[in-house]
Amino acid sequence: MQKTLVAKERVAQIAQDLSDHPEASIPKASGAWARTKGAYRFFAHPAVSAEEILAGHGAATLDRMAPERLVLMVQDTTGLQYACQERSSGLGRLGGRQDAALGMWLHTTLCLNGAGLVLGIAQAQMWARDPAQVGVAAQRKQRPIESKESYRWLKSFAQSAEVARALPQARVVNIADREGDIYALFVRAAQSPGVGVLVRSRHDRRLAQDQFRLWELVGQQPVAGELEITVPRQPGMASYRARMELRFGEAQLAAPQGQPDGLKVWIIEARQTGVAAAKALCWRLVTNLPVTDLSAAVEKVQWYRLRWRIEEFHRVLKSGCQTESRQLEEMRRLQNVLAIDMIIAWRVMELTWLARQTPDIPATELLAEDEVRVIGALTKKLVHRQPQTLTLHEAVRAIAQWGGFLGRKGDGEPGPMTIWAGLLRLNDYVTGFNQALKLMGNA
Repeated sequence: MQKTLVAKERVAQIAQDLSDHPEASIPKASGAWARTKGAYRFFAHPAVSAEEILAGHGAATLDRMAPERLVLMVQDTTGLQYACQERSSGLGRLGGRQDAALGMWLHTTLCLNGAGLVLGIAQAQMWARDPAQVGVAAQRKQRPIESKESYRWLKSFAQSAEVARALPQARVVNIADREGDIYALFVRAAQSPGVGVLVRSRHDRRLAQDQFRLWELVGQQPVAGELEITVPRQPGMASYRARMELRFGEAQLAAPQGQPDGLKVWIIEARQTGVAAAKALCWRLVTNLPVTDLSAAVEKVQWYRLRWRIEEFHRVLKSGCQTESRQLEEMRRLQNVLAIDMIIAWRVMELTWLARQTPDIPATELLAEDEVRVIGALTKKLVHRQPQTLTLHEAVRAIAQWGGFLGRKGDGEPGPMTIWAGLLRLNDYVTGFNQALKLMGNA
């Protein structure tokens, strides 16, 4: 019990150090040599693992999900490149070529509510490709699913099934992009009817009785209605509004050779109108959940739109936490610090979305009192306000302005990367504020 408590305190201290200085190396973030040495010992200890570091966060995530009636568990993969690491570190090549960058893969399952609030991390699968296994993809059809990297999608679904059993009052839906379009995933979903699965279609699958292919079937359905959405900003492209035509239908998938009999699914097509067909956005979503009317189709499309939260999460992890800049001797140690970086990235995402969903709660519910005091003192519009009267929305917008957010009419609300940059400035201001108090003998 005592060892567990000490370990939790160590995780909290290291997380605080890295959160305060995410762009810095571990020695610089830790500050004092004793804390630096303690951090390295912690990551190197054979009893410490990324799974154990995330276990407490996972339990807290389950608690946060308990009041929800809808839990969306979004899964996705990202590669982490560690350019400075030696070949002996246990890392593998991120590509198929011998000169590909060294790194490891991270497959995250992120939990959201129906409004898009990131409730926490349910699962983090980390691995490096064994150089001796180069070329085995050519024999993938002869290998069992458990021996393939694609098994990660099924492991995420299995985690969703565990959550569904723990939260019988909630509807749990596992969401994946095109790489997760695996027939075995729908087989597992059929075996766990209490868990939904929603996948963007990658394969134009054969149907039972060979009457059509899957995409042809949905393309022949009448337009059920339209939906206007905002397409998130991407590198080199601003966000924009798109009007989508919706079609949907029921299908019976033909089973691949050696697989169980065909499965019943529903498919939704959301296709952009008003632009050339070659440039039109088109999502084909396959689900085991019934889609029998327009409202059900709209609901599934809205769920899929929230999948972008996980891309934002991975961007905060890489660009904000600078997790790819960590320099440790072994992959296991890198995995341990990655687990802490993931918790920090989630915290930034939570702060971002709570400021939008619950803007009027006191800022002190998520920020420290000295942080709120500094925000008020350095923000012209808030300088005459008492710290306890500042709302979370006011505090977060002030933080975001230090990160480059202009706050003009039409700018909308700040995103996690802007808030992250502002938090770094806030930390520097708080450090200076507390040091000034000490020099004046007031602390």
